[in-house]
Amino acid sequence: MKKIILLGAVLITVTVAFIYVPRAAIAPETISVLPSASISATLKISEKTYPLSVAPGETLIEAMLSLSSRSEFTFTGRDHPGLGFFVDSINGKKNEGGMYWVFYVNGVSATVGASTAEIHTGDVVEWKYKEGY
Repeated sequence: MKKIILLGAVLITVTVAFIYVPRAAIAPETISVLPSASISATLKISEKTYPLSVAPGETLIEAMLSLSSRSEFTFTGRDHPGLGFFVDSINGKKNEGGMYWVFYVNGVSATVGASTAEIHTGDVVEWKYKEGY
């Protein structure tokens, strides 16, 4: 019985020592978050021009979503698994009658879809309403 009481007293003493013995202060780690550089580009739809300010690596669709949330610019579309996002309409003008929205980057017809095309500094992205594609 004395051994159990002695063991209990030792456990209590050790526990109290760990709780109340001063420890070296641990300074919190400081993390600096630098603002990411933005990329300036231009989006043209028919006669309208919209300035774009996007983050590096941002795709055309991401830039268009951002633009539509802060301006009168609108578009609709659907995501096709394995193929990417397909634009159905821009500013109310729908794909119909064999006419479709096709985009060009710096005057060259795009070789990738809008959901994978990254915007670069100074790019001029133009959506044209054309027959076929």
